Amino acid sequence: MSKIRDCIIKALVSVLSDVFKTSRETIEELFTTGKLKLTPTPDPRLGDYGIALHVLLRNYGKDTWSEIGLKICNQILETTSSECGVEKAEFINGYLNLTISHDRVLRDLTRRFLENEILKELGSVGCGKKVIVEHTSANPIHPLHVGSGRNSILGDVLARLLRKLGFDANTRFYVNDLGRQVATLIYGVQLAELANVRKPEYIKIDHWYGVIYALTNILIEIEKLRADLGIKAEQALEFSRKILEVLTTKSSKLGDLVEAISAIKEVLEKTRFVHNLPLILRKLYSVCRSHAKILLEDPDLNTLTNKLLDTLTKYRDTLTEYKKFLVAEKRLSTTYPDLYNSLRSTIKSHVEAENAIIELMRRAESGDVEVLSLIKKTTQNVLDGFKETLSKLDIVFEGFDFESSSEILELAKDIVREIAKTKYARLLDSGALEVDLNNAAQDHGYVRELFYPDQAGRFIIQRSDGTTLYVTRDIAYALYKFKVLGASEVYNVIAVEQEREQKQVKATLYILGYENEAKNLHHFMYEMVHLKGMRMSGRRGVYYTLDELLVDMEKCILKKLLRERGTAGYDLNIISKLAVANTRALLLTVEPNKVLSLDPAKLCEYEYGTISEYAYVRA
Repeated sequence: MSKIRDCIIKALVSVLSDVFKTSRETIEELFTTGKLKLTPTPDPRLGDYGIALHVLLRNYGKDTWSEIGLKICNQILETTSSECGVEKAEFINGYLNLTISHDRVLRDLTRRFLENEILKELGSVGCGKKVIVEHTSANPIHPLHVGSGRNSILGDVLARLLRKLGFDANTRFYVNDLGRQVATLIYGVQLAELANVRKPEYIKIDHWYGVIYALTNILIEIEKLRADLGIKAEQALEFSRKILEVLTTKSSKLGDLVEAISAIKEVLEKTRFVHNLPLILRKLYSVCRSHAKILLEDPDLNTLTNKLLDTLTKYRDTLTEYKKFLVAEKRLSTTYPDLYNSLRSTIKSHVEAENAIIELMRRAESGDVEVLSLIKKTTQNVLDGFKETLSKLDIVFEGFDFESSSEILELAKDIVREIAKTKYARLLDSGALEVDLNNAAQDHGYVRELFYPDQAGRFIIQRSDGTTLYVTRDIAYALYKFKVLGASEVYNVIAVEQEREQKQVKATLYILGYENEAKNLHHFMYEMVHLKGMRMSGRRGVYYTLDELLVDMEKCILKKLLRERGTAGYDLNIISKLAVANTRALLLTVEPNKVLSLDPAKLCEYEYGTISEYAYVRA
């Protein structure tokens, strides 16, 4: 409708200039300054557009307004009827209301669409400017799940739309191969290879690495959580003993404490011969809660009781997490016993395992050829699995950019050196380098507005050991996309959870003098996918993958065909294409900034793709 509005304004300039005997320049100035403004009417009964003409009528007597209004209406209809589609003009108390012929607009729109005029106009918007759309960029540690699938579809559609608008859209996948998650996978791969454990032939490659990653994590976490439970249990019992000592000295004075003394003493006694510590601590928590009032009111017991209750609460939460990992361990150890046994026999201490993982990260960033070679081999295998999945959805990338590449690592070092020269750099006592964006926000309105209404905050850009962080390399990669890949604008399709980190990237670029790059770096945010009855966790190997979704979609279409057409012939290739259409449409159904809730049990109800295909064919 903006073209219609522009058409009407152009006509109004001519008509008002003639009726009020003033220059076109004067009328144009009134529109430019907003003293004359054509806007949608508040009520459709008044028409589609309205304009107040009082600024021009104020020099005329009210008794002449009707005559002036009639003249304006006649001339505007004469001028705009054929060109702008205005079918009715009314003048009421100094207001000119215009009604558009929607039938005519629709006919014109249809004609222009069929004659390819609209696509030609849209295709000229971008003028061939190069833009980069980074999407998916899932950590190469397990198969793509529906959450990363939503990212893939959104990014692919965004790139396609930009191309339709005449932009030279280039899609990139950023391979995060230097982080802790990849190092954890590499650690597990090393242990599996030492034990000569091989991938079963029937398993897709990225799914196999997902199992290695999950089992490695599970075994480390179980050891870590078990140690943590032991520490918390001992702390809880120690607080209990101290409380009992205080209670014993007060028992003669406070008769109400006798029951509490008895209950706590019973719990402590049972630790000697009842081998179910979680049960004992649960009883201890119950005792404390039931006697909380009297325990907390006593000044000698208040602090100890609060510490005990806090410790027991943390113990309970840790135990819940521990049980989840035990369930995951049982499931995967049953399915992959050889892999499980090889990892289980080696991972004895979570401290040793974590130190080994940290060492892998350090060696990778320092350019260790052996480690980088293993990382490249492993991540490439996982990426091959990704490509196989995404190719089914008709998604391809112009390029894959690796975090471990020498270009990005050198850029990251340059970023650190440049930041260190600014007044916003702070060297912490630990030796780490921090960027103070609060200070930067005071000097730069852009940084302040970027984070408003929140504080800009601070963040570490280099660890004390000299290694960089994910955000540091993200800043380097952003610059790489502009300076090396030649983008005029960049769109990062990244989950809403990383909103602050993306703002830190933009703010850092800005304070380093890359102002245009900061302003042309866009965070295309999207919300998570919520699965009914499942909380996805790569660390526990629990997810609903894109591969599964596609297979399940095919099954739904096949079931429907069998139900409606019996055993009549059907084309598996067409079924596969319809499954892709349904999958793509499903992941686009909800606005990106809203959570997509998905019930896998009701997957057959999601037929948006086939409905769209049917409508297109009928049209």
